Amino acid sequence: MKLAIMTAAYAAVFAAAMALLYGTAKQGTPTAGKGRVLRITLMSVCAVMWAFPLAGALIPDGPLCWFFQRWGNVFLGFLLYYSGALLLIRLCLALPCALYRKRHGGRSLPRQVHAWLLAVLAVFSLGVNLLGYAAAHDVKVTRYELSVRELGIDRPMRLVLIADLHIGVNSTPGMYEDMVRLINEQEADLVLVAGDIVTSSFGAMGDPERWADVLGGIRSHFGTYVVYGNHDVNEPLLGGFTYVGAENAHRDPAMPGFLEDCGWKLLQDETATVPELGGLCIAGRRDLSRPGDGVKSREDLSVLLAEIDPSAPILLLQHEPAELEALDALGVDLAVGGHTHDGQIFPGNVITRMLAEQSCGMKQWGDCWSVVTSGVGYFGPPIRVGTVSEIAVIDIR
Repeated sequence: MKLAIMTAAYAAVFAAAMALLYGTAKQGTPTAGKGRVLRITLMSVCAVMWAFPLAGALIPDGPLCWFFQRWGNVFLGFLLYYSGALLLIRLCLALPCALYRKRHGGRSLPRQVHAWLLAVLAVFSLGVNLLGYAAAHDVKVTRYELSVRELGIDRPMRLVLIADLHIGVNSTPGMYEDMVRLINEQEADLVLVAGDIVTSSFGAMGDPERWADVLGGIRSHFGTYVVYGNHDVNEPLLGGFTYVGAENAHRDPAMPGFLEDCGWKLLQDETATVPELGGLCIAGRRDLSRPGDGVKSREDLSVLLAEIDPSAPILLLQHEPAELEALDALGVDLAVGGHTHDGQIFPGNVITRMLAEQSCGMKQWGDCWSVVTSGVGYFGPPIRVGTVSEIAVIDIR
């Protein structure tokens, strides 16, 4: 039932976008001859683009599915700005066009105006996507500083936080090799991985051994700790949304072994102590919405921390930055996470910054500090517009 509803919603968006495009194309081309051929060609190309994401969602996991997903993500990035900008401009021009028709005896704007609009928007969307692709693959270093006094820690340390790698159909190993190089340049005490290593399909990464070689190159003094995110399960996606319930969101059996091959220490509602860092306790939580492995809900944080000495420095590693106001009362000194991508693509970044509990950056919640990274990878279209791919370096001095 949920799949049927999502498919109907997607079809409605598709139909509306195609109707908008057809209306503009009809006004911008001659009724017959070359104009008709141009309209049919334009509509056919856009229809194929809209069909790819749907095919990628409905075809079972495998090479054919991943082919449609890979190009469907690319096409969605183009259609977002092409159709979205066209809608915005048509709305803005509705009143001027009505006044023009009234003043000119019912005649519409010259045909060339509509033709140029379609051509310019195609170039605009292509340009935004090319720039967005370059931005998404240019990993930056974002730095934060905290004092040992604020966190109750008895020695300086350097942490590197990464999240949302989203290795999948649109991933390129070179980008993650750059990430590993940047991490190693920091000479971190700890590296923290806040989930979403893959994008809802372990098999879509293609060659796990190749990826384990890349990610296994991360170096730190006292290890790399990781938790799962909501996409570290095998589940179908349509337009970025799944139609499978949390109780049916299961982890690929090969996932734990893959993380071992990377040399990462997995925490699933578990804690670990790092004696070399003044007894720092790392509490790693399952994901809030997709705990995985058939688990419907994660462990309550108060239970997870019940046996921890409250005077010890506590670092909370979780995927989604949630329940932040409650962390101070539970004795958490520093919480780190990802999940938001900081909106990833404009205007998503504006919306996320308005609505999310903490979209990105560093913020204090009582005596607890929280750092949320915009992540390294991308979800859906392989672009970033108005946000950056980053590793976050947290210096505690």
